Amino acid sequence: MRGSVKKDIKTGNYYFVVDVGKDPVTGKRKQKKKRGFKTKKEAEIALNQFINEFVKGIYIEPTTLTLETFATEWFIERKLQVASNTLKNNWILYKYHIKPFLGHLKLQDINLIIIQRYINNLAEKSTLTSSSIKKVITLLKVMLQKAVQLKILKENPVIGVTSPKEQKKEMNVWNLEQVNYFLNHSKRNRYYTAYLLAILTGMRKGEILGLRWKDVDLESGIIYVRQILDTSGKQFKAGAKTSAGVRTIHIPKILIEQLKKEQKTILKYKQKYSSEFNDNDLVICTRYGNPIDPPTLSKRFKEHTKRLGLPIIRFHDLRHTHATMLIQQNVNAKVISERLGHSSIHITLNQYSHVLPSMQKDVANRLDKLFK
Repeated sequence: MRGSVKKDIKTGNYYFVVDVGKDPVTGKRKQKKKRGFKTKKEAEIALNQFINEFVKGIYIEPTTLTLETFATEWFIERKLQVASNTLKNNWILYKYHIKPFLGHLKLQDINLIIIQRYINNLAEKSTLTSSSIKKVITLLKVMLQKAVQLKILKENPVIGVTSPKEQKKEMNVWNLEQVNYFLNHSKRNRYYTAYLLAILTGMRKGEILGLRWKDVDLESGIIYVRQILDTSGKQFKAGAKTSAGVRTIHIPKILIEQLKKEQKTILKYKQKYSSEFNDNDLVICTRYGNPIDPPTLSKRFKEHTKRLGLPIIRFHDLRHTHATMLIQQNVNAKVISERLGHSSIHITLNQYSHVLPSMQKDVANRLDKLFK
């Protein structure tokens, strides 16, 4: 491969030109030029760098493509790769928190410094939580990795970005007395079975609303988590939130008996509404067999909690309540992690570290008894 440095008589600047062979389609000679160097030395260094990258196959063709233009195409491909709810959340993050700040920039001008300044600005001035900012970083990383694969970028500028320190949220849970009070005063509530599932299994809301009778073994007392209902309440998804979420959960007798009652209730609905009943095989459903809208379940839970005069917590906090109760009963953390469908025991230990101080006190008391 040959190249040469020349001087532009009109501007006084230097440029290089390289013969890169013949066009495979036209057969014509192809050349690459780059202008605007103030000195001959600068042009020679740039020429050598070009030849080195071209020979190694790592040369990136210059482009004026902006992040916004690239993202538009990328989201079309993204639609084929992820669930509709994930796509929707990705688009919202991009539209409101990435595009306004980075969308106008040329893709090849975006570097680590620009990304880090952008993330720092989000942490200081936006209303996003540290968790949401991490999602922004992940989305950008995946998006720009595609640009690397397409040889638009040499490397991913998001790699190496420092995330803001995570601000741990205070977890709201009920104690055993509050849980018992709630259950004793909720037996006639139409969502009682859903509440009991959350408290006694720690299942996520989507897992509860997607639970089918074929995934419940009442004789053995086992629930198989194999399907979830997405947050829109319109689509079922095979599997779970994570690969570890596909799991088996052993359930107590109180829940088995309630599930048997629920089964009889649904059978009555089938007989009463017959042709109008949409049999989705759901454990928790409307009287017509349709899935329960997730926001509706959360809303009804909050209203019922308020009527009972209990501390207001989210429906998801029943999952945390379940885990906390198990930890306080000295159930092995590994077992709890598997029950909750966590991908790692470290997640369990980190998430429920607030319970550990009371457990530490119990250990000290036991040591006192042991050595008296």
